[in-house]
Amino acid sequence: MSNPFLKQVFNKDKTFRPKRKFEPGTQRFELHKKAQASLNAGLDLRLAVQLPPGEDLNDWVA
Repeated sequence: MSNPFLKQVFNKDKTFRPKRKFEPGTQRFELHKKAQASLNAGLDLRLAVQLPPGEDLNDWVA
């Protein structure tokens, strides 16, 4: 009798990637905190990259 849980755990098609751990007090930890805060800020990316008024689309994309 096979266990469906074990099949899911040992699935060869998926790779186990452990979460990265950053030591508090390091520059890497501070950068990680800032990155997470900016990702969780809820900014609308459509507004962030919107073509400003009076600008040419080709210049903006370049």
